Amino acid sequence: MSGETSFMDNMTAEAFLKPRLAALVSEADKAGYSQDVTVALLISLLDTMNFGTDPNPPSVQGGAA
Repeated sequence: MSGETSFMDNMTAEAFLKPRLAALVSEADKAGYSQDVTVALLISLLDTMNFGTDPNPPSVQGGAA
């Protein structure tokens, strides 16, 4: 593998995520959610999610604080 670069090495995180986020917002719009609501919820989720590092996320705990 030395001397080779993977696809991900040549792609910025923005280039990787932007089309996926745009598709998600578009899909939410088609489902009847406004772009403002979708983006606000995504920001909220990103601020509160541990992305698998918490073995008992709030949704599993039934929303308990």
